[in-house]
Amino acid sequence: MSTVANVARNEMPLAGLQIRNVNVSIGRKRIVHDVGFDAAPGECIAVLGRNGAGKTTLIRALAGLLKAQGDIVLDGQTLDKMPPYARSALIGYVAQSLAHGDVQMSVFELLLLVQNGQTAGTIGHHSLATPASHLARAERVLQALKLESLAESKPGNLSGGQRQMVALALALVREPRLLLLDEPTSALDLNNQLHLLEYVRDYTRTHGIVTLMILHDLNQVSRYADKVLLLDQGATAAFGATAQTLTADRLRETYRVECHIVAMPDNQRAIYPLHRAL
Repeated sequence: MSTVANVARNEMPLAGLQIRNVNVSIGRKRIVHDVGFDAAPGECIAVLGRNGAGKTTLIRALAGLLKAQGDIVLDGQTLDKMPPYARSALIGYVAQSLAHGDVQMSVFELLLLVQNGQTAGTIGHHSLATPASHLARAERVLQALKLESLAESKPGNLSGGQRQMVALALALVREPRLLLLDEPTSALDLNNQLHLLEYVRDYTRTHGIVTLMILHDLNQVSRYADKVLLLDQGATAAFGATAQTLTADRLRETYRVECHIVAMPDNQRAIYPLHRAL
C-alpha cells in the first residue's frame, strides 16, 4: 500500500472548492479581479502567470491571510463565515518564504505543536497529554516524506530544501481539506522536486482534497496538474484542463514567449520556450 494511503482521514461528504467573484486589494490597489472557478475533490490546480499577476495574493487570500471579497466555499462551508481557528483547521498552507528558521524546537515537536497547540516545554517531553494519535500521525508524515532522519533536528540547522519539505509536512499533518502551495519546489533539487510533486498529487487524489500550487516550470505543470488557472494582471486569463489550456497561443499572450509544444503520452505536453515574443 502506498505511504500516501497510510495518512488517510475518515471519509466525509465532499464538495470540493467553489470560488466566485473573488477580489483582493492591498491598500487602495486591487490585485485580484473577479476570479472564479470550481475544483473537484482530488484535483491539483496549478496557478500560473507572470510576475505580479496576483498568484501569491490569491493564495494568501484563500489561506485567510488577506481579506477577500466574494465567495469561497470549501466542502459546502463558506470560509469567511467561519471562526479563524476552524478555517485554519481546513487549510494547509506552505508559503513562498520559509518560516521556522529560528524556532528552538525539533521538527517532531513542531509537528505535534501544530496538531494540539501545547507549549513547547510540554511537547518537548512528549507528555502524556499529547494524544497517541498525534504522535503516530507525525511519525507517518515524516515517513511518507522520507524525513525521519530530520525528526530531532531544529529547522535553523536544515538546508532551504529540507525546510521546504518540513513545511509541507507541517501543512499535511493536520490533514487539511485544501492545500495551498506557493512555489513549493523553489529550494529543491530535481530529485526532491519530483518526489514532492508526486507525493502531493497522490495525496490529493487519495484523500479527495483540493490542492492549489503556484509553479513556474510548465513541464511540471503538464505532468502534475489536472487543471490550470492562468492569471494575467490579477484576472483570469484561462481556466481548464491542463493539456487544453497550455497552448502556444495562450502562452504567447500571457508570458510574451514563443513556445514549441510536443504531445507526450498520458495527455501530457513537453513545452519548450524558444524566444521572447516580439
